[in-house]
Amino acid sequence: MTSVFWPSDVTRSGICYGWNHPEICVAGVLEVEEESHAHTLLQHVAHSTEGQALIKLCGTPRVLGCCAFSSLMRASYPRPDITMVSGQSWAYPTTYIYYRRYNTSSLRFYALGPNETHRFEIQDEYMRSSLKHDFSNTTTSPSVSNTGQIMVNQWNSAKTLQQLIEHKQRVPTVAIQEVNTPLQKPPKYLAINKKIHSTTDGIKFSKSFFWRFPSCVFAFLSEFSVVVQQTESRARKLRHLLRGVHSVPNGDVRLKSSQYIEFYSTLWIVLNDLIIGIALRQLLRQDRQVLMQFFVLNFEDKAVHKLRQVLLWLDSWPGGLKLNTELSRFYSHGFMGLIALWHRSFRTIIHFLPMLFSVLELGSAFGVTMTLAMVCDLVCVFMAHIQLCYLVSVTVYDHLLRLVASLWNLFRGKRHNVLRNRTDPWEYDVDQLLLGTMLFTLVAYLFPTVLVYYILFATMRVSTILVYASLETALAFMNNFPLFALMLRVKDPQRSPGGIYMRVEPSKDGNDVDVCLDSHPLPLSVTFGQYVELWKRLVKHYHPFRLVWYVMSGQVLDTIPRKYIHN
Repeated sequence: MTSVFWPSDVTRSGICYGWNHPEICVAGVLEVEEESHAHTLLQHVAHSTEGQALIKLCGTPRVLGCCAFSSLMRASYPRPDITMVSGQSWAYPTTYIYYRRYNTSSLRFYALGPNETHRFEIQDEYMRSSLKHDFSNTTTSPSVSNTGQIMVNQWNSAKTLQQLIEHKQRVPTVAIQEVNTPLQKPPKYLAINKKIHSTTDGIKFSKSFFWRFPSCVFAFLSEFSVVVQQTESRARKLRHLLRGVHSVPNGDVRLKSSQYIEFYSTLWIVLNDLIIGIALRQLLRQDRQVLMQFFVLNFEDKAVHKLRQVLLWLDSWPGGLKLNTELSRFYSHGFMGLIALWHRSFRTIIHFLPMLFSVLELGSAFGVTMTLAMVCDLVCVFMAHIQLCYLVSVTVYDHLLRLVASLWNLFRGKRHNVLRNRTDPWEYDVDQLLLGTMLFTLVAYLFPTVLVYYILFATMRVSTILVYASLETALAFMNNFPLFALMLRVKDPQRSPGGIYMRVEPSKDGNDVDVCLDSHPLPLSVTFGQYVELWKRLVKHYHPFRLVWYVMSGQVLDTIPRKYIHN
């Protein structure tokens, strides 16, 4: 039994050509009188630049034989009678598997799996080119030794081979023009794009202090400010848009589709960000007074006055819990002093609140992501007193836990070996045991007071982190939502295939069946793969058990590093 891959749109008699390795794949049919003419056309195509690129992907095209169609046959798909070039009949029974020849300009193609389709996730072209030389990476570039990939390349390139041959028949001496796609670079942008590339590369590799000092300051500020990091992310997207408008000379439709989806996904993200930001700007402009009044009254009441009341309540033996009077008063007065110092600074900032809202309006004109980044930085600024009080309480609590651990080793007759990082047996003197007993008594009386104030500010810190994490998640969502890929999956799944399957259909005459190649749509799990990875990182960092363990062990609670979200 011989399997022949036949294009479903070819229904004319003539000399069929294509590939005979690894399976027989017919690319098209030539209506010529002599077989030598077909050989000559294929040789001319093979010696051209486009033909050489096609040979690297699919192998050398050959003349396969002669085919003829019966005028009396009325089937769903063409069923030709094929004879060998030598004139002998086909030696074995033939099974036809029909596939569709996609035009290169349509950006439709076949793919073995989702990894072959989702190469546009690699946004940096230098990283993409370096992966071509990675021997452990088998999904970034087609390999001639891969049998399945060669067959897929042949199906995807059948229409291109037909266009090359037809052009050679019409104009044998003129070079073939590439199909004009949205990825081709218009001539009027050539000089501008070249100038931008030279300027950015000059800034990047400049050794002068004039460029290196601002870049170092910018990199330092990006570790502390979300606005600076969002500015860098937006500049990277704009630079990618300028670099993404170019054609692919090797004729690989998968790479063309990847660049097309990558380019327009980035463009849609930027445009939607700007549209939502402009709408938010109108909202801020219309309701500015209401928002300012609501912010001042509620924030000052909850973050200052309520916190003072809680501290005074803890200082007066809450719920019958008799805390250490002197230590509780020291804690209460010390924290209220820090809050009063921050409150005076806040009352000063209130006078600049209209200017702050004007800055938010200006930032929203650059997109809603810029507004979210500003709000993230403002949360850090306006909750600075909570962070400061938490750092003081967690430092005291951590030192107290370390002291309890040392006393526990003392009473067990052991000590911690710092050099070997282990606990060794040790004999203590009577004076050392007596000092340890006195310290243990002191810690036992002071620990409940330290624990109560630590739990208060640890709870407030966790609440602040959850708000901050929600803003960071929304920011990452707006920066990377695959809206264009989802639209393309609904509109035309053949442009983002996720695999190949064979569909068996009964023929019209009812005596046979037809086997057709079709593509699975790209799974949503692959489309939202980056969000799954982002969710895993967020869950791992903000897991309740992890937060409880950090609170109990006295470790500092912090937000997730921004590089884990933005990268």
